[in-house]
Amino acid sequence: MKKYELLTAGLLVLLAFLLSNIYAENRNVIMETFNVGSTTKEEITDELVIALFIEEITDEVKDFYSNYYSGEIEVYNYEVAIVDIGKEEPGAVSVKFGVTPQIGAHNPLRYDELTYIVGPGGDRSLIDYEHLKNYEVQERFRGYIVKPLG
Repeated sequence: MKKYELLTAGLLVLLAFLLSNIYAENRNVIMETFNVGSTTKEEITDELVIALFIEEITDEVKDFYSNYYSGEIEVYNYEVAIVDIGKEEPGAVSVKFGVTPQIGAHNPLRYDELTYIVGPGGDRSLIDYEHLKNYEVQERFRGYIVKPLG
């Protein structure tokens, strides 16, 4: 009888461990938010392009700010805009995104522009990252600043 109690307890611990891991993974999902007010073909196309790049943009922004800010930084689709798009070399397209990373709920940290080159096969690479504007960081988030960003 004791053998079955030990087996049951072990299975319960394993189940609790698995459930906590699943919960932790699902908690850090990128929020996908489209602008419900988009109606024109250009607005919808911009949303689509942003959605296709949002994961890469988020990774680049978080990597860039990891040297300056230790708190959680979020990049939301609705805080990303296409600044410029055009043909580069034969078959390639450049896309420049304006990004306003957020800390906490709706607290802008900075404004940056990221430029990607997209090849004819869909391959893309970041060719420029420009930090252009600083926003004042609220006092409650200042403890996360590792070093000032000039």
